[in-house]
Amino acid sequence: MFFTAVLLSLTKVASSFVIGTGVVPIGCGPACEIGTWSEWSEWTTCTTALTVTSQSRFRTCSMTSCAGGSYSEARPCTIMVPPPALQPQWSNWGPWSSCSASCGGGVSYRVRLCKDPCNTCCVGVATESSTCNTQPCCEWSSWSPWSQCSVTCGTGGTTYRTRQCSCVEGCAGPSQEQISCDADIPCPEIPPPMPILPPP
Repeated sequence: MFFTAVLLSLTKVASSFVIGTGVVPIGCGPACEIGTWSEWSEWTTCTTALTVTSQSRFRTCSMTSCAGGSYSEARPCTIMVPPPALQPQWSNWGPWSSCSASCGGGVSYRVRLCKDPCNTCCVGVATESSTCNTQPCCEWSSWSPWSQCSVTCGTGGTTYRTRQCSCVEGCAGPSQEQISCDADIPCPEIPPPMPILPPP
């Protein structure tokens, strides 16, 4: 035989009475009492399954069943993806060095530094080279043979030789040399002039 009691806040719902948060069927007795939920557990670590990233938390019921809600909950994860690591950066190129030659093709260099403690992590080269002063060098030709002496006999003559510059701009130094010379043969004696005699 079952007994019913009048309780505060007793509300008739269908064939059951709702008491607080528990639902007790009429005539069911203590075996049918509705339990209470425990506190939620901490959220689990985010995991990825089938491209869906989520985390869960759980709770338990103190009795066979509890009203309202479920034993677990899930929510999407917000995974903080670290930004891509910055590539080590180069400094700006330094100025070009002086050309290694003033003409005929020389080489000039410039360098840059890797702005990273490892000093070798930057992608690329640290030194560049470039040809410079490629114009032909101005050079003298060989000296020509000495010219004939300016005198055919005796001493006191001069002779000269020349050379040519290979470019229009000109070369350093003279293009002609001149020295004194003597003839290989002495000059013939010139008799003194005859005295002019008065007329008889």
